[in-house]
Amino acid sequence: MDAKASSLVLASGSAARRALLEGCMVEHACHPVALDEESLRLACQARGDTLGATALALAEAKAEMACSELPVGTWVIGADQILDLDGEAFSKPVDRAHARMQLQRLRGRSHILQTAVVLYRNGKKVWDELAAPRLTMRQFSEEFLDHYLEREGDSLLGCVGAYRLEGMGAQLFEAVDGAHDAVLGLPRLGLMRALRQAGVLMD
Repeated sequence: MDAKASSLVLASGSAARRALLEGCMVEHACHPVALDEESLRLACQARGDTLGATALALAEAKAEMACSELPVGTWVIGADQILDLDGEAFSKPVDRAHARMQLQRLRGRSHILQTAVVLYRNGKKVWDELAAPRLTMRQFSEEFLDHYLEREGDSLLGCVGAYRLEGMGAQLFEAVDGAHDAVLGLPRLGLMRALRQAGVLMD
């Protein structure tokens, strides 16, 4: 669907977020934006923002940028997710060695996925939500880690924390506390409630 002809746009290229919306039959178009995320993260860090606040700021910035590039009246969904290990944000691994290091640090510990979603129209925020599912990795063996890295390969380089819970990465975990769609990057129930209140979805 052409973003400029759609009344609802997801300001993201994330396949997981797109699939979540498609799965609940929410018609939308995708319009990824070229936001300088690293500069905004550093600015949030300099202000002393929490990682949850930083995720919200990134989601807001994406939605604002998309609004400026799309027709007036378009409803825009912005989203962001930050892996929070005791206040430290993880980035996407740069290579397999970095992926191994991230997984070794996460092994046997709990981390939070600060998951932000916002709804904008005409450059103004209408609604937001911050979910914080907690995930606990099991004490997996080095042998399993070798096997996992070999099987998943370079696909892990696009995943913060070097895992995809919707794939083999599920074998890394012993517990997940929180909504599955929030883990995947888009808390849908609150978003759909906001879309109904806005008249975008049927009440």
